[in-house]
Amino acid sequence: MQKIGVPGCFVTELQQESFPYSTDQGFSTPYIAGITYQLKGTEVKLIIATIKPFKLDEVREALTEAGIRGMMVTEIKGFGSQSGHTEIYRGAEYAVNFVPKIKLEIVVNDDSADAIVETITKSAQTGKIGDGKVFVLDVQQAIRVRTGESGEDAI
Repeated sequence: MQKIGVPGCFVTELQQESFPYSTDQGFSTPYIAGITYQLKGTEVKLIIATIKPFKLDEVREALTEAGIRGMMVTEIKGFGSQSGHTEIYRGAEYAVNFVPKIKLEIVVNDDSADAIVETITKSAQTGKIGDGKVFVLDVQQAIRVRTGESGEDAI
């Protein structure tokens, strides 16, 4: 690892093997297409998934079998290509612009992220519009409040 400096930014460390590109501009930082600076890969990922509410138990069971020990679950409303729908209640037709969904947030180590995404997509899929989305984000830092452990040890 080496210390680097990027004009206008404070960056601490990166892995040299992360950069198959040559450095340029007089910095010890890779210069890619004039604007992109790639930093050290993180060891922890945040998976955010939106699924249909009736699929929650099936997804939770599949994730438990895959070794997930915890997750955050939130009831949300939203729309995508589904763009809401209409419902009839007591003879009157109502437009439902926001569709109820479940948002799952799961923090996993980098090595198991792909397997967990596959588990979610297989168990949440109905084959119909509105099945949901899955996003995978890098986590810069994870800390267990009780013990102060960080990184993969915190999850």
